[in-house]
Amino acid sequence: MKVNQKLNRNGIPVFDGGDDLFSIFTSPTRLGKSGEEENSNHDSELNDYQNTEENENSDSLPAPASSKRSNPNDRNGLPILSRSKSLSRLFSDKAASRTEEEEDFPTLLEQSLRGKNEAALLREKREKNRPDPVPLKKRLKRYPPPEEELDLHGDTAARALVRSESFIRTAWKAGRFTLTIVVGRGLHSEFGAVLPNVVEDLLVRFKKEGVVLWFEWDRKRKSQSGAVIVYLRQF
Repeated sequence: MKVNQKLNRNGIPVFDGGDDLFSIFTSPTRLGKSGEEENSNHDSELNDYQNTEENENSDSLPAPASSKRSNPNDRNGLPILSRSKSLSRLFSDKAASRTEEEEDFPTLLEQSLRGKNEAALLREKREKNRPDPVPLKKRLKRYPPPEEELDLHGDTAARALVRSESFIRTAWKAGRFTLTIVVGRGLHSEFGAVLPNVVEDLLVRFKKEGVVLWFEWDRKRKSQSGAVIVYLRQF
């Protein structure tokens, strides 16, 4: 039976209803080569593949003809594989490149940790993860108005110091936030105001100890104020 050689524009054979498909696909004319030629070509490709495996690490021997062919890539940059390419050589090159990159990581890690002990690493980690401190003005806005008041009018400097210290510590342990201490302005004192200085020195000491967060005079200036507002450190 005559073999139909008509092809469409994509190179696909066009068959008629009476065509013998068996004769068409087994015809040497259709295949373009005989079974022996196909086997011979297959053996040749297999030999090329084996030679490539043996010579991939040798610089003295010429590379197989298939390895000299261009390696076209698709539009995504991926290589287009063909039967003539050595997949073993292709993936071994990729693995070698990846191994060289991985070998650099231990070196970089050693350099970054050089000269640092365990305590230094832990301190660096804590400082890195520590949140930014809240500004003082923002913290003071969270405080309520004065919750308790201590009036020192008529007290001597020694008595005022004892009463103020006891008052502040008791309020701090009780969880109070804001206090007022009335010291007067010394208008009726022969030697002027003494208590403001006594209380201020006490508040400075408590601030260093972490009991007092901040304090301010009710009229912003000590000489014009008769009371001081104390903010205890509770958070």
